[in-house]
Amino acid sequence: MALSSLGCADAELSILITGDMKMRRLNRQWRGIDRTTDVLSFAMLEGDAPARIKGAPLVLGDIVISAPKALAQALEAGHSLEEELLFLLVHGILHIFGYDHEMGGREKQRMERKQKELLRSIMEKKKQS
Repeated sequence: MALSSLGCADAELSILITGDMKMRRLNRQWRGIDRTTDVLSFAMLEGDAPARIKGAPLVLGDIVISAPKALAQALEAGHSLEEELLFLLVHGILHIFGYDHEMGGREKQRMERKQKELLRSIMEKKKQS
């Protein structure tokens, strides 16, 4: 649902839900930050987009989510683990599409607006099914 809302209905995305030790290693290796985090995104489309093979889905990249962080954040926020995982997945997808809240200001607001819009849309579709 989130991918079609972003204009990529025919796309592929890998998702890994893992523990904090692996997440810490990945965060250290790829971002130089030696601590765990809740979600990491690895886009395949940075810079020039790769050539698309006719008839094959576009490969967007990988999203890695820490299960322990997701659970802790769900408990802290007072919602379900499923809701937190959905939030982190949408957050990761937006990073793959170039949104970056860490830039602050307008970019942070733009990402937050899009995240709310996608989550609302997904929840509405979920209620209808």
